[in-house]
Amino acid sequence: MQGKTLFMERLISRTRDWQCRFPALSASSQIPDSMSHGRQIVAATTSSTGVRCVFFSNHGSVLDFSATWDELERAKTWWYFVRRWNFWVVSTEAELRALRIAEDEPVLGVALNVATGECGDTLRFFALLDAAERRARGFIDVIAAGKPPVAANSHAGSPMTEAA
Repeated sequence: MQGKTLFMERLISRTRDWQCRFPALSASSQIPDSMSHGRQIVAATTSSTGVRCVFFSNHGSVLDFSATWDELERAKTWWYFVRRWNFWVVSTEAELRALRIAEDEPVLGVALNVATGECGDTLRFFALLDAAERRARGFIDVIAAGKPPVAANSHAGSPMTEAA
């Protein structure tokens, strides 16, 4: 199955309640000095069988997507692009490593050290989303105050990956 088709068939468009609950994550792709450096944010949890991703689209929508690693392997061109293009927020460094394209090519993201539970548990997944929202708001608050962000030039493997 083609990656884009897999994504379109599996995505769940979340309600405006999600946009209202996570405004900084939704706005980050529009702000160059944000936590994501203007990239679209994807919050993700991984397991031995697959991944769950919540995309905070640069068009304002919130899209929830899950797939197995086998499905993503078959959709590898699309999955490669998704991992490279977005800014990833995950619970642990191990999850950030699981998203890597190659050992020497990490994805851009941050590990917040938040317990999230299983990929399918939305209520526990909110722990990651709430922590990511707090972190994203911190960047936006600093920008609004006219001060440079603390980790504005950071990338994966640098201060951006430290605990929130």
